[in-house]
Amino acid sequence: MKKFFIYFITTFFLIIFSSPVFAYAGPGAAIGAIIVFLTIIITFFASFLLTIFSNLKKFFYQIKIFNKNKKIKNKKYKK
Repeated sequence: MKKFFIYFITTFFLIIFSSPVFAYAGPGAAIGAIIVFLTIIITFFASFLLTIFSNLKKFFYQIKIFNKNKKIKNKKYKK
């Protein structure tokens, strides 16, 4: 219990008496953020289009437009 009390008091004083840290993010950080944003947008649309293509392909296979395994019925000819 004593360790918890010491930990709580030191954390409390560090939060109260600590000064804020000022950081400068230059133009490199802004350019990096724009590149990351554009990459996320491009990836989203690419995934969206691939999903639509995959679902359309499954749909067309279900209605047997692109069914490669169509069996041709053998016709029996009378002799």
